[in-house]
Amino acid sequence: MTDELKKDIMEPDPYRFPYGAKITIFLNGEIQFDIQHKLFGFGENLTLKFVENKINTSQYQEVALPGFQVWDVLLNGFPTACEAENAGLKLAQSFLWLSISRNFPIRLIHNKPLPCTVYDRTKGPSMEVVGFGHQTQKETPERIIDEVKNAFFSEHVPDVDKERILLAMEIYSSSQLEVTERAKFISLVTSLEALSAQQSYKEYCELVQEKVADLITAIRNEKGIPDSTKNSLVGRICREVSIESVRQAILRVLMGLLQDTDYKKLFEKAYDARSALLHDGKTDENLHELTQDTSQMIRKVMSACLDLQLSRE
Repeated sequence: MTDELKKDIMEPDPYRFPYGAKITIFLNGEIQFDIQHKLFGFGENLTLKFVENKINTSQYQEVALPGFQVWDVLLNGFPTACEAENAGLKLAQSFLWLSISRNFPIRLIHNKPLPCTVYDRTKGPSMEVVGFGHQTQKETPERIIDEVKNAFFSEHVPDVDKERILLAMEIYSSSQLEVTERAKFISLVTSLEALSAQQSYKEYCELVQEKVADLITAIRNEKGIPDSTKNSLVGRICREVSIESVRQAILRVLMGLLQDTDYKKLFEKAYDARSALLHDGKTDENLHELTQDTSQMIRKVMSACLDLQLSRE
């Protein structure tokens, strides 16, 4: 890998491979990318280019330390815009994996639906993306490129929908940048929720639909229940009886990936603590310790989901 990085790299022919994808990595100063050579080979007909982006610090509330960096990361070498877009999504996921594997946060900052910019190199860029992370030591080009390559070129097809994986990874990584422990913890558990799609129970509800209808009728006829409460109860029955609970959906995905009952107990504890925070504004748990344990569990979930090894525990 080191020899490959030192080679003289040429950009792909812009007329044969006119399209590229770009993301932007925001590093808040606690970690910096130590990149001297800005252009790297990235597989057949592909190059990965790092361009340091000098921006106004006041644009980012997250900047708390001097020496922050913003890198535009450009992946070039695609014959069609569609291929560039798909690669841009994979590139964003790969850098999120870098942050999870190396255990530092990255935040993708973007104001459009996709976390990547697709552009025609013969005409100029057409869309934009951004991201951000931090840690206490520098990441070398060898570590960055190796980790991103492992994720980018992985042939593993996750069972979880790719959009859900990308959203869950983005929520997880950006949660590490929250200022308060409570906000960080809530985001951590939310990242698991984003990963887990609720299953429909409609086929089972049809087996007891008459009993459900009788229950709804009983509620509507009960004079001791206020009308507003009746409407709420009926609405919840109609809505929630036909779909898996969020808690059960997360547990199903969690146990399918980790298959360890200790993680089931940890999730139950974390989910209850988040519910207490959201509904009561407080919790009796040691939130700092629970946040650390939950964060480590989620990194293992992502590792199992993508079939990639964590390089830092």
